Amino acid sequence: MLQHLSKNMKVMFILLSVQVSVQLQCDKTIIRGTIGSTFSVFCTYKTNQFRFNKKYWCAGDSRSSCEVLMDTDGFSLVNYRDRAQIIDAVSRGLTIRLKDLQLDDTGTYWVGIDKIYADIMLRIQVIVRNEAVINPSVWPLSFVEMTCWGQPVTFRCRSERGTDVRYTWYRVGHPNNIVLHHATDMNFQCSNSTENTQFFCSAYNDVSRQNSEIFTVQHLQPADQGCMYLITSKTLSSYECIRSTTLPTTTMQTSENLWTSATASVFTVNRRVRFSWSGLPLWYECLRWLFSSAMFTVVCAVHIWTKSRCRRVQGKHHKEI
Repeated sequence: MLQHLSKNMKVMFILLSVQVSVQLQCDKTIIRGTIGSTFSVFCTYKTNQFRFNKKYWCAGDSRSSCEVLMDTDGFSLVNYRDRAQIIDAVSRGLTIRLKDLQLDDTGTYWVGIDKIYADIMLRIQVIVRNEAVINPSVWPLSFVEMTCWGQPVTFRCRSERGTDVRYTWYRVGHPNNIVLHHATDMNFQCSNSTENTQFFCSAYNDVSRQNSEIFTVQHLQPADQGCMYLITSKTLSSYECIRSTTLPTTTMQTSENLWTSATASVFTVNRRVRFSWSGLPLWYECLRWLFSSAMFTVVCAVHIWTKSRCRRVQGKHHKEI
């Protein structure tokens, strides 16, 4: 008896599914999207039968108890009004559009046509996930040459793609890497260790994980002897620290990290951007020299023109006399 009843239920379900597929069809029944993206569902129905019937979009695992989120009569939940639409273009089809997807939008939905006795409903599954991250970039927030004075230098790690991204800095170790810091920024500073050390940043979310390039911190001189260290990588421009034995000590400041009294031995930085004897960048000295030359030329030209004009006026005056 139970087997016979079960067979009848299966037959009824198949017949109902066939009836729905004939009366209502949608271009997709499984939708996958990422946070912040938009999806659209396009459906067609028998316009000669249901042209004037209300159509709706509801959420819930059960078709009999799902919550109506919006319909073609103008109803819409408050949190749906700004990011969702249901448009009944009749012969051109029914369109449901939802933008700015969030993780909470994941679930079971139904496209329905209001009908006496039994609504026509089609099940739609929506899956929203975080966007996968890509390899993060790492760059210094201050002058990396300050390592030659033993000063701290901050590096920032950031992935250009991905949602809900988290960051962790590691020190390369064997057999396992060592977790140092859970943040986008990492502060490199002088250490008592004289060994070379490698670091990298990891960007990750619940979809994927990607690592940055490896940075090498090379200690040239230990902290107790006036610390000097280099930070090198494949993308970071190379530079050298050469300590001077003749020049006196000086104080250096950067725009990112202001040290009120950071006095150390002066060194010469051999890099793409070099410094002049005045302590300012060479390009700045050149620009200032060109500007001064231009001003001097203008003043001379005005002086010569004025003097020439005065001579012409005096000559004309003598002729008239």
